[in-house]
Amino acid sequence: MSSVRRRLAATFAATTLLALSACGFEAQTNQQYQAGVGANEHGDVDILNALLVANEDGSATVSAGFVNNTGDEQGLSNVTVTTLDGKELPVRGLRSLLPLADKQLATLGGASDAGGFTVTDGAEAGYYVKATFTFTDSAPVTIEIPVVARTADYDKVTGGTPGGEPEAEETEEAAH
Repeated sequence: MSSVRRRLAATFAATTLLALSACGFEAQTNQQYQAGVGANEHGDVDILNALLVANEDGSATVSAGFVNNTGDEQGLSNVTVTTLDGKELPVRGLRSLLPLADKQLATLGGASDAGGFTVTDGAEAGYYVKATFTFTDSAPVTIEIPVVARTADYDKVTGGTPGGEPEAEETEEAAH
């Protein structure tokens, strides 16, 4: 009798194992997760997928999305960038304030963002930098963001212009 029970238990175990293996491995939990390259910071103003895209001229363009959660009018007025060890990098700023409507996505780095922000020198692909985003009616936000090489994935991020020192007038105007 005990050998019959063992055979029955072995058959049951084999059948159960075979049935479970037929379930497949295509469940969403088994799919590879590919996170976005940029960095995110959530708060009064959400900063989404922030990164620098390296340009052929040695500069790098700031690219990010912003969602204003304050309930009031808001604007992006300035961006400063430093290396992780604190060396300030030269930044050419917006020609005008980037408006951030309440609860709507606004992007920086495209052709229609009033000129954008460009680090004119010192941001190398493959490294991280600290970017501080300054807003009109909200506290500044500092976030570590990657510098990525320009590839086809980043063609819609507008390129830089030949490097040089940032123009003081542009940076000062953007801060007002």
